[in-house]
Amino acid sequence: MPPQVSDQDLGDAFLQSVQHGSFPQSEHVVSAPVPSTALPHLLDVVRKARDDTTNEIRQVSREAASDVDGWIFQARKLQDDIKRSQDTAKAIVQEAESGKENTTRVQNAATQLSFMYSEIAYNESLVQVIEQLRDISTLLESVQDAAVHGHILHALDRLEDTNAAFHRLGPFESTRIVGVLKSRADQLRSAIIENITESWNALILVEPAERKVTMKEAIERESPVHIESVVEALNKLNLLDKFLSRLSRDVDAVIVGPRLTFDHDQIVFALEIGGDSIQIMGRITDMSVKASLEDIHVIAEYLSTRLPPSIAVPLSEKLVPSITARLITNWLLPAIPLSTDGVHDFQENLSLVLGLAEYFDELDWSGQKRLQDWVDKSAEIWLAKRKEAAIARVQRLLPRRVCEKTSVERVETQMISKGDAMLAGEGNKEDQDEDWGADWGDDEKHPAEEHEASYTQAAEEEDMSAWGMDDDEDTQGDTTQNTKPDNDKELDEVDPDAWGWGDDEEAKPTAPTEPAQKPVAPTKANGNANAPHKSAQEKAVTLRETYTVTAIPDSLMEIIVQVVKDVATLNSPELVGSVIAPASGGLYAIPSLLLAMYRATAAMHYSKDVAGNMLIYNDCTRLSDRLRSFIVEQAGKDKTSNLPQHLRPSVRLRLDNDIKSVEGFAKRAYGREMENQRTIIRDLLDGAQGFQSCTIAPFATECDNAVAMTIDRIEEVKRQWQKVLSHSVLLQSLGSLVSTALTKFITEVEDMPDIAEEESKKLHGYGISLSSISTLFQTDDAAGDARDMTGIYTPNWFKFQYLSEILDSSLADIRYMWTDSELKLEMEADEVIDLINALAELGRYGLSTLVNNLLRPEQKPIPFNILINGQFLRSTLQQFLTQHDLSSESTLDVEYTPALLPPLNVSSFEHDDWVSAVDVLSAASPAGGSSIASGQERILSASYDGLVRVWNTSGDVLATSSAPNNGGRITCLKTARWLSDKKFVAAGLDSVVRVYKYDEDTRSITPSVELYSHNMGVEDVAVHRPSNRILSASSDTTIALFSSSTKDNPAAPAPLLPTSTAASAKRQKLSKPERSVPARGALATLSGHASPASAVIFKPADPTVAYSTSHDHTLKTWDLPTATCVDTRTTGHALLALAALPHLHLLAAGTSARHITLIDPRASATQISVITLRGHKNAVVALDADPGSHYRLLSGSHDGTAQIWDVRNVRPSVGMAEGQVGESVYTIARESVGGGAAAGGAGAAKMHAHGEGVKVLGVRWDRDVGILSAGEDRRVQVNRAAAS
Repeated sequence: MPPQVSDQDLGDAFLQSVQHGSFPQSEHVVSAPVPSTALPHLLDVVRKARDDTTNEIRQVSREAASDVDGWIFQARKLQDDIKRSQDTAKAIVQEAESGKENTTRVQNAATQLSFMYSEIAYNESLVQVIEQLRDISTLLESVQDAAVHGHILHALDRLEDTNAAFHRLGPFESTRIVGVLKSRADQLRSAIIENITESWNALILVEPAERKVTMKEAIERESPVHIESVVEALNKLNLLDKFLSRLSRDVDAVIVGPRLTFDHDQIVFALEIGGDSIQIMGRITDMSVKASLEDIHVIAEYLSTRLPPSIAVPLSEKLVPSITARLITNWLLPAIPLSTDGVHDFQENLSLVLGLAEYFDELDWSGQKRLQDWVDKSAEIWLAKRKEAAIARVQRLLPRRVCEKTSVERVETQMISKGDAMLAGEGNKEDQDEDWGADWGDDEKHPAEEHEASYTQAAEEEDMSAWGMDDDEDTQGDTTQNTKPDNDKELDEVDPDAWGWGDDEEAKPTAPTEPAQKPVAPTKANGNANAPHKSAQEKAVTLRETYTVTAIPDSLMEIIVQVVKDVATLNSPELVGSVIAPASGGLYAIPSLLLAMYRATAAMHYSKDVAGNMLIYNDCTRLSDRLRSFIVEQAGKDKTSNLPQHLRPSVRLRLDNDIKSVEGFAKRAYGREMENQRTIIRDLLDGAQGFQSCTIAPFATECDNAVAMTIDRIEEVKRQWQKVLSHSVLLQSLGSLVSTALTKFITEVEDMPDIAEEESKKLHGYGISLSSISTLFQTDDAAGDARDMTGIYTPNWFKFQYLSEILDSSLADIRYMWTDSELKLEMEADEVIDLINALAELGRYGLSTLVNNLLRPEQKPIPFNILINGQFLRSTLQQFLTQHDLSSESTLDVEYTPALLPPLNVSSFEHDDWVSAVDVLSAASPAGGSSIASGQERILSASYDGLVRVWNTSGDVLATSSAPNNGGRITCLKTARWLSDKKFVAAGLDSVVRVYKYDEDTRSITPSVELYSHNMGVEDVAVHRPSNRILSASSDTTIALFSSSTKDNPAAPAPLLPTSTAASAKRQKLSKPERSVPARGALATLSGHASPASAVIFKPADPTVAYSTSHDHTLKTWDLPTATCVDTRTTGHALLALAALPHLHLLAAGTSARHITLIDPRASATQISVITLRGHKNAVVALDADPGSHYRLLSGSHDGTAQIWDVRNVRPSVGMAEGQVGESVYTIARESVGGGAAAGGAGAAKMHAHGEGVKVLGVRWDRDVGILSAGEDRRVQVNRAAAS
């Protein structure tokens, strides 16, 4: 209950709050309620407080009234003082104004006084200037008078005084009268210069036409004019340097040049001095350097005696450098001796040059330092000249000597063991046969066997040289027969980038690295020979073989030998004191330069010979042998040589690295040639495509041709090399090529999963054909008997022979070869077992043969594809069971279907530009039907030139559209489709979809309607003939729906029409006359893609549904009546092409990631990518389904190929999102780059990695016409299977 407070307490608290704003301190007062009965008391309290306050105010007013009256009085007094101050200030201002007028009058008077003083000063200065001008005028008159009387120096002195007087005029120098005087001074100066010039020209007379210069000491005028005074005058005028420069040029052109320079007829003119003149007259007879130096001495003496030092010395600064340059270039450099015969003359010339330089010093001339430096560096210059001459000589020799061939003999003695195969033809043959018999019967392996086998393998892989270029110790010597040519011929062209200074650092191709003079007895190609290594009895064997070389090695050696002789001659007592003797050691660098020059240009010079690389190999072998022999020979001579130790060839001639470079160059040339030939052989055998279809046309013919061409190639190579290589090198090289062919054949056969009986017989026949190569290895032994050396030089020869026999043998025969013959020496047990399994296993070919035997026993066999549980069988049945974890008791669902034969190229239709799309009108096509008779099929092509063409199947153009009148916009076409036999639709980069009418009778194409909806290029169109509907996909991300009937479409959007702007209308008028082609808009525009739409199709079973793909990675499903997107499938890559496989409920989408994704578009599908087809090497941009199969698909790619796929040819994927992975059945290459028949998926034809120039842009598969592909090579290519 709140406390009770008295009315008095409430009144006090209220009053305190109003008067002082204080809050009650008592809790009881604060919380007490204020009843209504207390209000009267509170009002009384307030009223009483107000009265008290009023009384206090009145009391205070009465007490302060007197003070207020004082304040008022003081304020009035202050106001009066302010007024008086204002009046005083006005008076002061008035007085100040009257004083200012007085000041102004005083200032004006002062200014006038100052002006008067200035006028007086100006008049005084003007008087002075006038006096100065009078003096200047007097000076100019004296100048003129002196010049007239020939006192040039006095006139110039007065002229200088005149110039000084002009400068003293100060500000008056710019006045008009001074300008007149200056002009007069300039005229006098010009007259003096003209006078001096005339005097100079009279004193120094140059007559270019007469090739004559005359110099006089003085000339007679009114008074004699001496050359010294003219020079002094020119110095005063600062013109002497100019006159000396002209004099230097004249003397050089008239006298020095003709004497020291050869004209175009190689003529030098003679010098003659008569009186004051020096003149060029007649031809010189003495062409020696001495005569030239003497004439230069005469010229210098003439100039120094006819001209004062004040002219001669500065003239030498300009003339001597020119004389020096001509002397060095035209006389001294050509006089450098290139042999030791001219050293004495050269030494004398150097002494004369030094004498000339000393004479110039006596005359105090300058510019001769270059001559002194040239003499000081004469040894270095001589050495550089020798090197240059040696290189030039090689340049002249190489193109001539490469055509001169000769045979040389090489003799080499080696210690060879008794059991070596090289003794096979000698008297110990019987012992060797016994050893071989023991070896082949031994099943044990020894460590030495593995070493021998690895040596054999290295021989196969590295193309060893038959002459042991790396085996220096065994080289004994050689005897040579060669011819020495006489003629010289300039080499016109040398590759400046061919200098192989870093040859030793290059990545070396396969080249000879081991000696092959010890061929290994036939062992296993895989290195598993079982022959024990017996204790060898060594025997010295002398090898003699001839081979062909050019004259180049001997020519190079002649130069190198001459270099060594020159070093000895220069250090003989007669020449050791010569200037160039100290540089003789530098000659030892010439051999390295010559060998580098040879390596740099050899490829160019040898390239004209069919066996050029082998000639390089032989020449380098010959050159390295001769260099080694030369070094050994010189080492022996140096023991008794008188040369200083540091100049002996054995010390200074370091050719080891050069010999290695030459040998490396030989190895690379040999390796390049061998690799080229091996590549050719492999490419020829690649034409057999693995021999897996060697019994099926047309591959049977391809396999036959591949084997035959391989044999022919090897025989041709032998004919080319036989006249060049030595016998052993020839056999070894051929053995390497044969081994390459046999290795590929063996590998291809062993890789075949199953080999049918017919294939086995065919492969055995190929083995017999290849065995005929052994005739190339027939050689005569010492007794004259023919021996077959194939097994020695071809490491895998015996393995190949056994493989051929196995292909035509029963199991019993194979067992006999293994147990009682030498098969185990050549093949591993696993290899033999795999071959037996392939021959006995039921694989695709075996089952195909079985089906033919059961169903078509009397007919020609046809290939069948075998499907096991719905998948193609690409291996043996056993392997299929293993791969799918099935037991041998499992029940398999086996199907067979006729195999698709390889599509062969039947024709190509060439265009003027890239072909972007192709379509077919036939009885089997959707737009054709029964109205199209057989043979009347039509092919539609769209090109980047903006034209549509209609072709017949014979390749004739029946009709071509005219260029569209599109207001100047781009007309490149991207797509075209037949609507019916009388209509087709085409679209491209100008964003317009056009419907054309085609008249078969008149062979004409006319536009029917232009459809507008897109503002960017159209990438694809789809048509549905029954409903006349057209779908278009555009780069503007939209899909448009049109009707081919003009009346069904709405009006075209005005902004999209080409006449919508004045600029486009102008372009239209300038391009072509207008044609009345109806323009219409779209029935519907479908928006939803985020990037350019790439492809669109109607759903085959329901034309009210469409599918589209886009660069935004999505596949969208559209409901056309409502123009809405009902489903979106997102993939991992941009989608570029689209085709339907309706029987499988799948859509095939080509991707930018080089594969094809098969997508199930049904809403119930749980996986986006059902199957991924991999095999293309670039983006897949075109797709079409096989009209004769539910499972096959055709694709076109920017890699330049079209590929055929069967979705049953799949395997499980290792990825989680790819489903199954498939491979192509056939690859169709472009015929324009040599692509003929289609290749199997594993053996596809080799193409450019990215399809440069042959990109496939469009494909179509028609049951009647075949497979059509259009591309960047400007062709429509038609391929058709042999049975179609």
